[in-house]
Amino acid sequence: MEKHGRYFILVGILFLLVLIGSPSLSVAAYSGEGQKTLILKLGSEIPLNDITSQAPIRFAERMKERTNGKIQITYFSDSQLGKWQQMLESLKTGSLAMMYSPAGGSKELYVTQMPYIFRDLDHATKILDGEIGEEWAKRHLEKSGIYIFGWLFTGWHSTFTTKVPVRTPADMKGMKIRVPQDRHFIETFQAMGARPTPIPFGELYLALRQGVVDGLAVPITPVVALKMWEVIKYGAPTNHMISVFWIHLSGQTWESLTPETRKVWMDTWKEVAGEVRKEVMDKEREDISLLKSKGVVFTDPDVEAFREATKDVWKKILAEPAEIEAYEKIKATR
Repeated sequence: MEKHGRYFILVGILFLLVLIGSPSLSVAAYSGEGQKTLILKLGSEIPLNDITSQAPIRFAERMKERTNGKIQITYFSDSQLGKWQQMLESLKTGSLAMMYSPAGGSKELYVTQMPYIFRDLDHATKILDGEIGEEWAKRHLEKSGIYIFGWLFTGWHSTFTTKVPVRTPADMKGMKIRVPQDRHFIETFQAMGARPTPIPFGELYLALRQGVVDGLAVPITPVVALKMWEVIKYGAPTNHMISVFWIHLSGQTWESLTPETRKVWMDTWKEVAGEVRKEVMDKEREDISLLKSKGVVFTDPDVEAFREATKDVWKKILAEPAEIEAYEKIKATR
């Protein structure tokens, strides 16, 4: 009996040690204590069925779960709350809590649209999730009252053409490439030797079919979504620009979050953004395979030649000290 008694005591001690030493059992889940209940609207122009809508959808679900219902976010896709410019104004007045958009509303954020500013996705992640990204967010909050607390990678820009395959900038000489009415794109394609031609995206398919333009440069997803394999022949993964969505939050809402809720908030966004980033990359590979199956021929472009051709574009666009400083910091980060 005494022997059995010592055995049970020993087992009990070991069980207690396991309980004490187990991180999952010793660290209590966040209870939402001290955080007032917030019912928030999150607006976007993005279609609900687009893969990039998965980030705000999952964020809303997990925030409700992880704060015991204290944070309740409803996602309104498909421009239900207006275009991005309207939503941005609503954020400034506090009538809207959140916006998810490719538009950043900040000159410093537009620095990320300089050609080849990022070496690769790891470099972009290091910048945007690191000190530089955090400093941008703080400054933007002070200036505008809007906290841009996160981002999502949505693809690299490739170049698609109707007649001539593209391998080097020389292949693009005189080629009419559709671009948005944006100086970043115009200067970039002029540097490549092309003739950038601003055309509304909704008119692009017909413009390609009728020969008004000879090509376009966008992430791969919209090329597939709009069945542009019917009007293009060649694709070149030039990867000259990164495509990013930013998620904006009203400064009033951010101030209403407790420190514990803020940590859960940031950790949860980075978690879902990381998941969707992998899915976007998988989707890019699937889309390339689909385009190839539809007859689109992909070349292996000389990226270094394109990088060299566009290396001075930033000098024509960036004028303010803060923009130049941001550009130089990004390029210097290893």
